[in-house]
Amino acid sequence: MSLFEKFARKYFEEAVKDLERAERALRFNDYPQAVFYAQQSVEKAVKAMLETRKKVVYNHGPELVGIFVEAFEKEWVEGYNVIVEALEFLTEYYTRSRYPFVLRGNVLGPEDVIDMETALKGVELARKALDVVKEYLRRRGVIQS
Repeated sequence: MSLFEKFARKYFEEAVKDLERAERALRFNDYPQAVFYAQQSVEKAVKAMLETRKKVVYNHGPELVGIFVEAFEKEWVEGYNVIVEALEFLTEYYTRSRYPFVLRGNVLGPEDVIDMETALKGVELARKALDVVKEYLRRRGVIQS
């Protein structure tokens, strides 16, 4: 197994742990944390896929969507749309899930903008994205189960 494949496996293992953290936060009604860990989960899963392409990526957020699309556009499958949807949705809340910010003159905190509905959607998108990545990595022989 190449070094890139080893990194891909480790990234995916961390993505799974982050999804578990997101689900745990959801059970405790900590919606901002659920969204934060869901976003981290998808980001690490995508980086696992990119590692199989020998692409080492330190970027996150909106840049990651473009890097992913560019790397996989020649073999695009329907499941990749799920990944892009998850990245786009969760990236919107990446910093809002952790820090106060100003919106129209009001200072808002994470709990002010991330509700149960947003957290449920974010975690569900992360689950679906990880399923797609898991299947991709399985087909490539990076993971077994």
